[in-house]
Amino acid sequence: MTPEILFDPPPRGLELVNGDTHVFCATLDQPLARLEQFAEMLSADERARAARFVFKQDRTRFLAGRGQLREILGWLLHTRPAQLAFAYGDHGKPQLAAPVGGRFLYFNLAHSDTIAVCAVSAQHEIGIDIEHVRPIREAEEIATRFFSASENAEWHSLPAGRQMEAFYNLWTGREALVKAVGSGLGEPFGRAEMLLDSEKPARLLNPANRADRFPNFFLHSLIPASGYTVTTATKSAEMPYCWKWPAQLTSPTMHIAFDSQQALRPVHTGRKNCEQGR
Repeated sequence: MTPEILFDPPPRGLELVNGDTHVFCATLDQPLARLEQFAEMLSADERARAARFVFKQDRTRFLAGRGQLREILGWLLHTRPAQLAFAYGDHGKPQLAAPVGGRFLYFNLAHSDTIAVCAVSAQHEIGIDIEHVRPIREAEEIATRFFSASENAEWHSLPAGRQMEAFYNLWTGREALVKAVGSGLGEPFGRAEMLLDSEKPARLLNPANRADRFPNFFLHSLIPASGYTVTTATKSAEMPYCWKWPAQLTSPTMHIAFDSQQALRPVHTGRKNCEQGR
């Protein structure tokens, strides 16, 4: 069962300005007609990747994730989703192969079960991770392997009822940071230390004082739907704007209807949604 997304749809004519971060949340369980639309948007290599999935559910969710990523980027760049071309970093992070109409966007995609999230910025690299919060038997093993000694000590000091939530805060924060810089978990960013607060999201340990290893990234924690947690790693200290990606904006001609003279800058609505979801 797909949970209800807690954010509002984006305003018509949304423009990305300054260093703002925008997070779009979408559902992956889509009707057949939408899946067929997505398949037509994808490149040959994306369709080949989809075909390699053994299970139908994994294949359809990949189509839905990549298709809606293309819709979001195409809507923001005023171009048809199928015309977008991607390149890939050393660790597989996708990016636009070239500017579109003189504009370039940084983005990152993540998904868990039936929910996908896409973070977008016009000015800087960005990372995002989402997890379905649920008890997992391997939490202790994962913490021992990937968390530092101080993180483990702090995590174990929390009341038992808060440990799982804190575990996912640490994990999504680390994944978001790793994805922002395009590295792997075993590299320096994957070993970044974070501080836990039982009432707040995880945060980097004095990143400003360690510029040799850490650019000035900020972690922001969001709740897009009941039972899910999201963390973004961005260069902006401001809370991201958060939006639900709605089907009514995804017609093949949606980019044609854009009027640059009526472009709207979101004022507070999207950030209020994010604040309410923390």
